[in-house]
Amino acid sequence: MKIAVLITRTLLGLIFFGFGLAYFLKLLPSTVPPGPAGEFDKGLFATGYFFGFLKGVETLCGLFLILNKYTPLFLVMIFPVTVNIFLFHAFLEPSGLTMAAPMLIINLFLGYAYRKYYAGLFTASPVV
Repeated sequence: MKIAVLITRTLLGLIFFGFGLAYFLKLLPSTVPPGPAGEFDKGLFATGYFFGFLKGVETLCGLFLILNKYTPLFLVMIFPVTVNIFLFHAFLEPSGLTMAAPMLIINLFLGYAYRKYYAGLFTASPVV
């Protein structure tokens, strides 16, 4: 189990760190896909802040997953991003599901592997 966690954590970290950094270094083409996916992308780009913030979070989370520092925290931070990537490709751009689905599975697997660190999050009525 430890080897599987090490491999999947590092792989997920490399994916997020690599794609986040590629955005800032302008290494990926900035083509807008046709149809609803393109309209969605245009709307997010039009905000002026969203993609910079998103890619900053991806880069930071990816780096800390690679380094294995504060891993449970950064898994919680990156999980909504992973779910949105999966849903974007499931509903708007199905060609990307071959990458999005494994990312979601890896994130769910790592959440399960680190489940003992999340016990306090699921307390129904916390007392201060």
